[in-house]
Amino acid sequence: MREEIYEYLRDYGFSAIEIDKIEKENEGMFYTNLSEVRKNLGFLEDKYLELGDIIDVINENPYMLTEKNNRLEMLDEIYNIKLSIDYDSMKKIIIANPRAYTASPIELEKIISYLEQRNYNKEVIKNLIIKNPKIVSMELEEFIKLINLVNGEGYGKRTI
Repeated sequence: MREEIYEYLRDYGFSAIEIDKIEKENEGMFYTNLSEVRKNLGFLEDKYLELGDIIDVINENPYMLTEKNNRLEMLDEIYNIKLSIDYDSMKKIIIANPRAYTASPIELEKIISYLEQRNYNKEVIKNLIIKNPKIVSMELEEFIKLINLVNGEGYGKRTI
């Protein structure tokens, strides 16, 4: 990683050990620039996350530092416009699932469509995601298997 990025992350509040771990886990750190890292940290700040929460999210998901703007915008459109998830709920989703903004927007749309086809309304889908933030990182097939288990169509009845 570039020295300026290392210094910025250290000044931001990351420890040397955390920065080394980020660098090892996300090879994109070698190809990104400081403005991209600042933009992505600013994106999380705009979600009203506290400094400690941002550091925790990045430590759990170092790819968030190099995520491209179009994915962030697509997911924001789904969360904010399509599902009308408020800031407090979105903050909880991000903290519970640091991959919420590196998930596949295509897979998330498939899950939402699957639920809509089964007559779940927007409010029910939104609440399902708020209560189960890991859903946003699932692929449709994985989600269907989980739903089948919950509905007793698998090995046993469970709740999400």
